[in-house]
Amino acid sequence: MKKKTENEATVTEAEAGLEAVNMAIDILDKFYKTAAKEEVDLSLLQGPADDAPDAGFDNGEAYTGAGGEAGGILGMLDVIKSDFERTISETQKAEAAAAEEYQSFMTQSGKSLAEKTMASEEKTSQKDRAVQELEDADNDLGSQSKLLNTAIAELLDLKPTCIDTGMSYDERVARREDEIESLNKALCVLTNYAEFGPEGAGNNC
Repeated sequence: MKKKTENEATVTEAEAGLEAVNMAIDILDKFYKTAAKEEVDLSLLQGPADDAPDAGFDNGEAYTGAGGEAGGILGMLDVIKSDFERTISETQKAEAAAAEEYQSFMTQSGKSLAEKTMASEEKTSQKDRAVQELEDADNDLGSQSKLLNTAIAELLDLKPTCIDTGMSYDERVARREDEIESLNKALCVLTNYAEFGPEGAGNNC
């Protein structure tokens, strides 16, 4: 920003100087062209011509403003004019290059910032998902643990009934066979009752 302000000030000053030089060249060029044609009217001279003071030029000679040196003065002004024009051109080129470089920098910076912002947002999103999944997993684990503990408690409650009966394996087998036989006999009685009535319920059972 500071460099841009300096460049603008340089161009403004150079343009003002160029305008002044162009004006000076125009004025001097017209003056020298007009002065070269001027003549002095000696009829207005008072007293003898020989008594006139020495002004650096002959009596009756028009003042041409150092017309013989016109090329040198105008040439010097042309050099100054070229300097101003070159200053303006080079400063404007430098400013254009700086503006292009700045624009490129801003574009790259904006692109880089956008990429970093997107990456940051994605990482934040991934983190949030991971935290949520972990919380869900913890909740599921808690629920499963409760179910497992309940199942284990129920199994422990059933163990005395199913295993710790105080009977040997052979005794349990014999008891189970007796229960099956009793069930089969009850089924036979019910079947005969349905077919032969109360009096024939126990036949063949």
